Amino acid sequence: MIAAGVLPVLAALGYLLLRAQAPGRDHALERDEQAYQKWVNGFAAGLGDRPAVVILEPDALAQLNSCLDNAQRQARPRMLSHAVKTLQTSSDQVYLDAGHSNWVPAGQMAARLRAADVAQADGFALNVANYDTTDREIGYATALNRELGMAKRFVVDTSRNGKGSAGGPAHPAAGPISRALPGAGSISRALPGAGGRALASQLFLDPDAQAANWVRAHPGDPRAPEIGQHIANQPAAQWFGAWSGDITAAVSGYTIAASREHKVPVLVAYDIPQLNCGGRSTPGARPWCNPPGRQLGSAPQVLDNRGDMGLWIKAPGESDGDCGAGAGTQPGQFSPRLATELITGRS
Repeated sequence: MIAAGVLPVLAALGYLLLRAQAPGRDHALERDEQAYQKWVNGFAAGLGDRPAVVILEPDALAQLNSCLDNAQRQARPRMLSHAVKTLQTSSDQVYLDAGHSNWVPAGQMAARLRAADVAQADGFALNVANYDTTDREIGYATALNRELGMAKRFVVDTSRNGKGSAGGPAHPAAGPISRALPGAGSISRALPGAGGRALASQLFLDPDAQAANWVRAHPGDPRAPEIGQHIANQPAAQWFGAWSGDITAAVSGYTIAASREHKVPVLVAYDIPQLNCGGRSTPGARPWCNPPGRQLGSAPQVLDNRGDMGLWIKAPGESDGDCGAGAGTQPGQFSPRLATELITGRS
């Protein structure tokens, strides 16, 4: 028979033993949080007081239960909350990524959004680098707002959703292979007078985007005029992550270039620790990875009188990786073949 009071002592000893066996894990997680906070603070410093739209951490909430341990699952919303509170200002709009309609049920995603303090952000972003139709994503946004119990604005990535998903549940590509755009609400603040198709004229069109560079470098290519007209002349967002080097300098340079043209830049913050648990999912034949026969969606425009917007978050023509219609390409590499297929809707 165990004496009274022994069980609590044994439980406490067991807990301390487990902690002693893996002290590095706790320290590593703490270092991850500190490093991410430092990165976010550097991102905010780069924004300064210049108006900008920020899409915050695609996939981070949707992948919350993928391969993280319990401590990591608790830490990620804390990190995102810090990012929301740091980046959301009177001049900047933050949209916290909420995956897409084929991924996480609305009730579960709403709980994750709340934990990451979406209430303090302008809203949430949907369909980033994915293919679901705009109508389907608007329906998902409506369900999310119902579950949240508040009316948050949202943005939908329309860059590749002209024909919808290629079939079956789709998952966004892993790794830094996309680009992102804004959502609504403070549209009157950051995008004065924007409405309908006028939205694109308010957004920063990066002259050094990969599509624009390719068109300039290949004036004799028969594909160049169409790519220039249909893709290079539409604003798409710029992604920032570990590959960006000095994050303050990188973000500052981009937003200053936009400010000189009196335009609003759209940036994606993409550096959450342990996304995909530090690796990349195998491309294989996954339906999200350069599926053939997809098509450009609508150009950036306001979707409704609330200011919710359809925007080009993924830059069309930039590959998801060595897979599908992009066989032989690298993640993020511009492919004129992929670009042309998106323009024509034919593989």
